[in-house]
Amino acid sequence: MNSIRVLFPCIFALEIILAVSLTAAIGYTSQMKEARETAADFLALIGGMIEDQLDRHLTAPASLVRNYAKEVRKRPDLHFDDLLKPTLVRNMIDSFQTQIHVSRGMNLNFANPAGQNLMLDRRGYSKPVVKLSDFGKGGVISWYPFDTFGNGKEPQETLRVDYDPRKQPYYIAAVTEQQPIVSSVYFSPLVKGEPVVTVAEPVYDARGRLRVVVSSDIDLRLISIYLQGLRLPDGTVVVMFDSDGYLIASSLRQPVTPNGQAIKRSLPSILENQNPTIRSMAESMRKQFGSFYLPESKQFQFDDGEGRHFAYATPLAEKFGLNWKFAVVIPETVLIDNLLQGIRSTLWVSLVLLIIAIAVGLLTAAWMINPILTMGAVASAVEKNEMTEPPLPASQLRRDTHRRNEFGQLAQVFLRMINEIKSRQSLLEAQLEQLRVEIDHEHTHAQVRQISSTEFFRNLKSKARRLREERGTT
Repeated sequence: MNSIRVLFPCIFALEIILAVSLTAAIGYTSQMKEARETAADFLALIGGMIEDQLDRHLTAPASLVRNYAKEVRKRPDLHFDDLLKPTLVRNMIDSFQTQIHVSRGMNLNFANPAGQNLMLDRRGYSKPVVKLSDFGKGGVISWYPFDTFGNGKEPQETLRVDYDPRKQPYYIAAVTEQQPIVSSVYFSPLVKGEPVVTVAEPVYDARGRLRVVVSSDIDLRLISIYLQGLRLPDGTVVVMFDSDGYLIASSLRQPVTPNGQAIKRSLPSILENQNPTIRSMAESMRKQFGSFYLPESKQFQFDDGEGRHFAYATPLAEKFGLNWKFAVVIPETVLIDNLLQGIRSTLWVSLVLLIIAIAVGLLTAAWMINPILTMGAVASAVEKNEMTEPPLPASQLRRDTHRRNEFGQLAQVFLRMINEIKSRQSLLEAQLEQLRVEIDHEHTHAQVRQISSTEFFRNLKSKARRLREERGTT
């Protein structure tokens, strides 16, 4: 009886635990799968939006160069032999005034075969400036605000770098290929040695002689500024890099020197980046894909030692031949934190329900096995012929007869059986008592017969008869 009292509730509780645990595990797995799929879709959505904006950053300079080169071809009367001629510079400034309102990073550059350079630039200045240089006169770059040029004022700033546009990568490539080109990344003296990519197109006269090279820079600093200005989820990192793994731009702020000037540097490798997230992403890409060349968009996960991250990487600027890539990295906790919180709440609720289910199960098990225990006690009492309480739990058995189930029917059978046993036992006891009386009476008669058959009794009887006779004669 002790075994069923313990074993049955334990089995019942174990079944409940297994059922609830299995349900919770299936629910957790399905919710985590759904959470990761949702996270991947969200990541791709963010990546697609950023990709569209970056494409505009790269397309705008190309469109500007194409339009100005087209206009220059239509104007054979426009001479670029002397790019420093005030009237030409003024005309270019007036023409460019409508363009500077389109983008803060807009710039336009003209370089002629004589080594002269004219740049209209708005990058990093409160007002747009024109930058002039002539390699034949020392290559000094002079800055003039648009509104003060031609008024006889001194340049706002000068930079002595012996600048020769003909030695710049974009100029050499455009003249060599004689068609529109996009240069590789180089460090331009026109922006104090910062990394740029230049879109350039050469313009020739009717005799095939080079008139001017029209170009516009894609400033990597401005791409970083754009990325840093994005409103992204906490912990999100956006990084641009080339197929060799060199950093182009990122949403992380670059270190600065105490005087506030950007540190001059070559393009660093993302494998050696100080940020652990970027470095771990690069290592994961090289491990999973073998290189940083991505022919198509990829989604992957990695761990930077502080937690798991989701990453979306895709090719960028392929139409310009740059083979750039960009990746969006978001911590797993940011993407699915709310979902995980919901899952944790569900698990806590499941735990409470599990405890309640176990308690209810144990009570139910006790309610179910009590009739069995009662019938076991009844059978044991009957076996020992203990037909009175407390050994015989007759009152509990009578209560069980009110159950409207098989246990109630079985209790009724047991109760009838006990009543029949008691009736038969009472009848048997009465019969035994009567038999005992009859046996005693017969025993008495036997003793009388035994006594009367003895010689002593016959002599005594004979003496008694003589005494009666003697008394009768007297």
